[in-house]
Amino acid sequence: MVANKEIKTIDIAGKTYAVGLFWQPVQNEKDYLKEVKVAVQTVVVGANLYCLKKGTASQYGLGFTSSGQKVGMPAGASGIANALRDKSSAVCVFKVNEGWWFVTIRNNLILAEEDTVYVDENDAREAFNSMLSIPDWGYKIAPSEWGIEDTKEISAIELLSKSQTVDLKSIKENNFKTILIFVALAGLGWYYYHNEQVKKEEMERIERERRMAAARKKMQEEAPPPPPPPAPYESLTDITDMAKKCTILIVNSTATVPGWDLRESACIEKNMKSTWKRGYGTAGWIFEAQRYGNLPQEMILSAENSAYNAVTGTIDIPAIKHFNQMPTLTKEEIQKKLNDIFQSLKLSTFKLNNGKTTVKDPNNPSYIKDYPYTSFSFTDAAYRLPLDWVKLLGEINSIEFTSIKWDNTNRRWTYDGRIYELTPEMIKEKEEAEKKALEEEKKKKEEEAKKSEEERKASENNETNSNEEIKEGIGNDNSN
Repeated sequence: MVANKEIKTIDIAGKTYAVGLFWQPVQNEKDYLKEVKVAVQTVVVGANLYCLKKGTASQYGLGFTSSGQKVGMPAGASGIANALRDKSSAVCVFKVNEGWWFVTIRNNLILAEEDTVYVDENDAREAFNSMLSIPDWGYKIAPSEWGIEDTKEISAIELLSKSQTVDLKSIKENNFKTILIFVALAGLGWYYYHNEQVKKEEMERIERERRMAAARKKMQEEAPPPPPPPAPYESLTDITDMAKKCTILIVNSTATVPGWDLRESACIEKNMKSTWKRGYGTAGWIFEAQRYGNLPQEMILSAENSAYNAVTGTIDIPAIKHFNQMPTLTKEEIQKKLNDIFQSLKLSTFKLNNGKTTVKDPNNPSYIKDYPYTSFSFTDAAYRLPLDWVKLLGEINSIEFTSIKWDNTNRRWTYDGRIYELTPEMIKEKEEAEKKALEEEKKKKEEEAKKSEEERKASENNETNSNEEIKEGIGNDNSN
């Protein structure tokens, strides 16, 4: 079921109306042009016409002059919405010269991509029946020959003749003042750029920067080399905390959206992303799912192109705990423990790869050093949940996730991560540190023993001198 994307205008009672507009709710009616500009730059690239439908739920529609739409042309769907505004929702199909015009209004909003014309009657009927699966329609308008229960046939001519439409405007016209200001400022800037005073100041600036660069270079040459950056294992992501938070976010993003297939949800770095592919549905349905709470409100939905064949939802992962844990297992010990765990579970898809990562210091770009580590990735063929998987590796330390993915098509999890090994270099460094600590401890004890011996001898000398003074005093008394 595919709508004819080429039909962007229809003729009704001798008047041309724009159809197939991209409709979106207005967040701030006082500054709605900013929202229009963002949509034109990110979602509906190249749109150069817009209209604003005010009411209980204001929204803007975007169109293209390249599709035959023009400034001043009325937006047909806005007239239908105004004519049926006594009830907040309506699903409609009107027979027009160009085919079957399908318009859907929900909560006083024209749904995105539900203002379209089908050239095939069966496609139009299928789209109408799909929408009927959603309850609580105020109006259900369809051709009487379809024989669909609880529907009523009303002509588009009847509704448009008694309602008010909004006309398309040029997006460029609304930026006219901004363009004038920009041109004036550019002219002034060009004039002052060639002014002799500016040239003089520019030369002085270049000379100052040259002297400052020379001074910085001299300071860097004289300064001692900075310490190396922290080792990767000094700030590991807590796999238990990440497993908990990612599981909650992924589960909350697996809501069923009519007409859309969830393909994958993945926690990578600081975000969780879910990807849906469109089947028979439209963009409006997935935005409606979020509106009614089936998807997290804080999730940001975006389309990969204006056709809305795929939509990605992105949500920030709450701050994950980090900790410092120096590796205690060598590569061979890690391999043995992991093989014991996964062979006992009969998991044959486990992979363990040795590699190196480059540690860089953002505060010292010149510091570059390869740090050896052991990385691994595997797919849990038993479809084990993240927290259950974490429990399997209780005896292994210095481990972190790089990603947790849920494949909704094959219904299984994929875990990617790193395990930092205790390398020969680290063992040697540790042994040298322990040896140095022992030597310092031995030196300290020898110094303390030497000091004690000196104090003992000093005490003995003082005692000897005191005894001699006593003897001398007694001798003097006897002579007297």
